[in-house]
Amino acid sequence: MDRNEELAVGRRLLGHIDGRTTDLADSLFRNRVIAYSSRERANLERDRLFRDLPIFMGLSARLAKPGDYVTEDVAGMPVLMTRGADGSVKAFANICRHRGAPVADGCGNARAFTCPYHGWTYDLAGKLLGTTDKVGFAGVDLASHGLVRLPAAERHGMLFVRPKPVQPGEGPELDIDAGLGPIAADLAALQLDTYPMFSTDRVAPRINWKFAVDTFLEVYHVPHLHRKTIGPYFIGNVGTFDGAGLNGRMCVARTSIDAVRGLPETERNYRPHVISIYQLFPNTILIFQVDHIEIWRAFPGRDDPGRCEVEMTIYRPAETDKPDSYWEKNRDIAIRTVMEEDFPLGERMQIGFESGATEEVLYGRNEPSLVHFHSSIRNALGVAA
Repeated sequence: MDRNEELAVGRRLLGHIDGRTTDLADSLFRNRVIAYSSRERANLERDRLFRDLPIFMGLSARLAKPGDYVTEDVAGMPVLMTRGADGSVKAFANICRHRGAPVADGCGNARAFTCPYHGWTYDLAGKLLGTTDKVGFAGVDLASHGLVRLPAAERHGMLFVRPKPVQPGEGPELDIDAGLGPIAADLAALQLDTYPMFSTDRVAPRINWKFAVDTFLEVYHVPHLHRKTIGPYFIGNVGTFDGAGLNGRMCVARTSIDAVRGLPETERNYRPHVISIYQLFPNTILIFQVDHIEIWRAFPGRDDPGRCEVEMTIYRPAETDKPDSYWEKNRDIAIRTVMEEDFPLGERMQIGFESGATEEVLYGRNEPSLVHFHSSIRNALGVAA
């Protein structure tokens, strides 16, 4: 966020700390437990949220230079994302137009992609360069058999793809700012394109994908569940929340924020004391830590609404004098906190949701990020509950 917004958020947080208050939602929110356990609901979410909407793919550093590519299964769509010789980013279905094999795997740098099944070759722009056995495929129009294009965009140092092919009459570019709304300027101010990736970890917890996102949308639980890890460093149940369309930003205070009180406001630097948590709809949490970026992405399991895949990446500053051991320590803290405390408890809660013993869960007014997230899901799905 820019300097004026930083000061405004800092004032709000200090006011809440002094008044023992927090930002509040308009009302309690009741959510049926089938939102976490129903196959019908899971299928609807896959179609409406993970096919029709732009999905965050990471920071620009994933495709740092021309020829770089990355592949990923995005909720059932095999995606290939490339940076062309001209520096532009494009995305395709990672499916050979001959027999459907993936033409690329993992990530790396290449001039072209050759299908491992029969050797058909495509360039970075998805164009079919040629087939093997030209006699057998005489008459195939190379120009109309390129890789299937997916809409994509690079904006504010972030990569996005819509995992649904470009439709007749539409272009291959996504209008990301329209969806980000007011937080577009916030994210631009973070200069995300200056952060290279440090580490990536993936897990498959026995929880619904929304539960993985929920984990980061309130600090009400921090003094309780995380009392031996991060709890002593944060002020629990205190935060600010600002909605931005389907997205949102929650800011929470470290206990060190008291250090700014003796300074004139114009000299206050809140950044070492405030953590900004951006919820990028539908499935991404981007956390602006004191000196690095932490990103969590949750994807629904293929067949089971009670399973998901979660990726955690850490991006460090490009210019830093800190050794790798320092960033590794930050990685360990994140893993220990979420993957050893939040997710294991979440797995037990998921069992409770599936037991049929209760019909709903409650999100309190003191959990406005949660209320906004699930209200956004209902709006995007077009359902009342």
